[in-house]
Formats: sequence, structure tokens, C-alpha cells
Amino acid sequence: MKNHLIRLLDYEQWANRAVIDALEQVESPPERAVKVMGHVLSAQQVWLSRLTGEVSYVAVWEDIPIAWMGETSDRNVRGLKTFLEAEPEESLNRIITYKTSSGLPFSSSVLDILTQLSHHAAYHRGQIIQLLRPQLTEVPMTDFIFWARA
Repeated sequence: MKNHLIRLLDYEQWANRAVIDALEQVESPPERAVKVMGHVLSAQQVWLSRLTGEVSYVAVWEDIPIAWMGETSDRNVRGLKTFLEAEPEESLNRIITYKTSSGLPFSSSVLDILTQLSHHAAYHRGQIIQLLRPQLTEVPMTDFIFWARA
């Protein structure tokens, strides 16, 4: 399972980069598209801090300039992979207790959190692509299977 999760993180990086590249191509990207990609990246940072027990200094709807998104995505994936590689396979079901951005306490397994990250990002990347579609001649294909076939 751990190897599969690491593979998903590699896919995440590829898919995020495709969307960030599309945002950079568009002369005047829709504000909502930029905000949603910033949300994807800031949510990754927040979840990473929950996994590692560190304090997050980022809001889940952080404004991130397009010029910073590539490095932010790289840093997030590096941090998540470092965390996961150090995590023993048997502790993927370990429960993490955290507070939501609104302060509500919750507990989730490491596996559920990492699964959430992947599904959350895929959902929002689809929204971003729909917003960018009218301004692109070629829309990025970010489905997992496109990455897996390469």
C-alpha cells in the first residue's frame, strides 16, 4: 500500500504541474482558477502539517501567486513523500488527531488522509480545467490513467 501511495504522490505532482503550466500559458487566467489551485496547494500543506504534528501557518484557501505554485507543489510532494517513506507500512492505519480550519476536532487514519489529498486535488483540478478550457487550444489531460500509461 505504501508504494501505491508514493506512486499517487508522483501522479499528483505530474497532474499539478500540468494545471500550473496551463495557468501560466493563459494571458489572464480566471481569478477563480488561480484561487482553486492555490487552495489545492495550501490544503496539501495543511494536511502535511497535520500528519507531521507541526503547526500550519497556511490557511486552506491561501492566495498563492502562479509564479510560486510550481515550487509550492514540489515542496509539498517532497514533504509528503518524505513523511510517507519514513512511515512503516503497518502504521498507515495509525490515527491522526487534528482540528479542522474551523477548530473542530477530528481523527482520521494516515491512509484516509493521503487518499483524501489525492481525491480532493483531482476534483479541483477538474474545476480549474473547466474554467481554463475557453482560453486554451489544448486542455491538459490530468486523469491518472494518462499518467500511468506514460
